[in-house]
Amino acid sequence: MKKKIASLVAISMLVLSGCNIGQSTEKQLSETLTKMNESETEYRDTQSKLTELEKTEQKTFAETMELTKEDVDKLRTKVGELEGLLDDRLANLEKEEAAMKEAATFVQELDSIAEKASDSESEILKLKEAAMKRYTLHSSFIEEYRKLAAIQKEFYRMLSLEDVELEDLKEKIEEVNGQNAIVKTAIAEFNDATKIVNSLKEDLFSSLEQGE
Repeated sequence: MKKKIASLVAISMLVLSGCNIGQSTEKQLSETLTKMNESETEYRDTQSKLTELEKTEQKTFAETMELTKEDVDKLRTKVGELEGLLDDRLANLEKEEAAMKEAATFVQELDSIAEKASDSESEILKLKEAAMKRYTLHSSFIEEYRKLAAIQKEFYRMLSLEDVELEDLKEKIEEVNGQNAIVKTAIAEFNDATKIVNSLKEDLFSSLEQGE
């Protein structure tokens, strides 16, 4: 299962010295969004790691499928490798989840910024709502990904059983494919939410600049 998730784009704003409302709001927004973006660093780092782990796991799985029941020892060794790779994926997923939860804590700062910027309050609150939705969607993705990993682990264990029935394996594969489709949908929804946040953010900064 290939996973690619969009990232929150950082916007570095050059804030000139001064005390008008536009500049003050711009600076505060820039600082808050920078904190969110920096908190997501670990999340971005795990993306390439997860992709590599998934590629290795797919290759190992293909090698496993080429073994016959007579190669019991080799089969169990390969299954062990698959389970290890899956566990590595989950470990990276935990890091990703922690990073996103930390980033989400800064969303509430947008409330106080909105209160001080009456001219841009609605736009800032709209950005806050979109950002909260994005983090909620990421939590949903994490939940569905863990469900997928649990089903995959069950399937891997079945492969090394001597008395496993072919029909049982087929049913488990269908279960894996079904959950994989749910995960892909969750990724697409999160990516769409990221695009919306980035668009709102760009529009908001553009509006603030024009109001200076």
